[in-house]
Amino acid sequence: MLKKPLTIQNLQNHIKTIDFSPDRKYEVVLKLFEEVGELSVEMRKAHQRGLTEDIRQNIKYELYDVLHYVTYIANIYNVDLEEAILEKDQINEQRYQDRGENND
Repeated sequence: MLKKPLTIQNLQNHIKTIDFSPDRKYEVVLKLFEEVGELSVEMRKAHQRGLTEDIRQNIKYELYDVLHYVTYIANIYNVDLEEAILEKDQINEQRYQDRGENND
């Protein structure tokens, strides 16, 4: 079971321990798509009906499900997510030098 403080590396190790079948790449990516679809349904509900506590809770859990399968895929391809995040953020910082600035 995961505990605080949580790191990306701890999450990645945990998911690899509880859910790892590298030969199921296709099924795992389909599960990711399914979870993204479920997240979008909850977001649409929030947009149409307003954000209730139940919808917020559902969004929270669907976000975890999406993160679970993203992490699962990283494990299949032996990608260190912490390293990927840091590297890609640096690339994006150089690519989008104006991000975060007010462009009025």
